[in-house]
Amino acid sequence: MTESSSRSPSRGDARRAAILDAALALLAEEGYDNLSTRAVSARAKASKETLYAHFGDRRGLLAALVLQEAEATNTALRQALTQAADAAAVGPVRPVLVEALTGLVTLLTSSRSVAINRVAIAALPADPEPAEILAARGRRTTGPLFEALLRRGVQNGELVLDDPATAFEVLYGLAIRDSQIGALLGRAPAWTDDDRRARADHAVALFYRLYGASGTRPSRAQGHAGG
Repeated sequence: MTESSSRSPSRGDARRAAILDAALALLAEEGYDNLSTRAVSARAKASKETLYAHFGDRRGLLAALVLQEAEATNTALRQALTQAADAAAVGPVRPVLVEALTGLVTLLTSSRSVAINRVAIAALPADPEPAEILAARGRRTTGPLFEALLRRGVQNGELVLDDPATAFEVLYGLAIRDSQIGALLGRAPAWTDDDRRARADHAVALFYRLYGASGTRPSRAQGHAGG
């Protein structure tokens, strides 16, 4: 193998990544309907032939972009939840849930997540693939990781629940509420790190009022803390 050929895969990966970054930036600026392969190629300083070689067409480009962002989000959450599970194995689950939920709220309200979800919505009903990718690599993947934490809470006597999947749906609703919808509609206020942590802490306090074992349930004042 020559030096030139050995370098070509990394150059190809870099070019592909540049095209996807350009597409994401243009989506945030121009919206789904105004995104064109010509504009993406120009932003990425790549030829349209290069774009087509990597993605086939606009639809393939959008599907690849959704997949990339979904995988990145899932990887970040998986890492956080794996660390959380390690911490929960030697200590209480409640603070671990606060950390994990803070990460979830942060990811779901980020500008990248909002842009990708808008793509999936705008593509429907003509092209369901982006939405299917998000569903498969979103809550269907991260849900079981949260459920494992909830099972740990049952095992150590913190929580009383029969169905971790249903309990996670409750926890998710308490944490996310209509924040993601507001972000998608452009109606949500800017989030700070303190806002996200306060939301997660409040959600867990409410969750423990519902599912906490005797002696672990927060006071009513704690349950009403946060925004």
